[in-house]
Amino acid sequence: MKTLDRYILSAYLKTFFSVFIILMFIFILQSIWLYISELAGRGLDLLIVFKFLWYVSPRLIPLVLPLTILVTSLMVFGGFSERYEFAAMKSTGISLQRAMRSLTVFISVLALTAFFFANNIIPYSEYKWQNLRRNLAQVSPSMVISEGQFSQIGEGFNIKVDKKYGENNEFLTGIIIH
Repeated sequence: MKTLDRYILSAYLKTFFSVFIILMFIFILQSIWLYISELAGRGLDLLIVFKFLWYVSPRLIPLVLPLTILVTSLMVFGGFSERYEFAAMKSTGISLQRAMRSLTVFISVLALTAFFFANNIIPYSEYKWQNLRRNLAQVSPSMVISEGQFSQIGEGFNIKVDKKYGENNEFLTGIIIH
């Protein structure tokens, strides 16, 4: 690998990983916002919440990866242009295609890895995520039922409870089943 290839690839990878982490954090926060009703106020252990987020995060990778590649390319190549590094490459006779050869190889390997990730890991994490949600509902059914609002239990059943009380919220008052 030539010095120029190493320089371009290292600049790209540094920016790629930092942008990926930032975008992943943003998408995880958005997932927390989507599932806040299942996580907040249920008395869940912090370990269970982190496990929930761990199982949700692989499904975000196909959303985050294209954005990461786009933003990283704009940042790195914009920086090269701003510092006249592309002009220096052109003046030495290096074409744009030749300069981007190492990135083409990296993106190709990344595409293959993303394919196998989406084919194997995402379905497994979806299974574990759904299983965790189902187990939480079966182990502690009172967690599924929220006070003062209708909660769906099973197929075609909704329940509204005015108040839950007891040591483990096992007693319910003001029950309406629809």
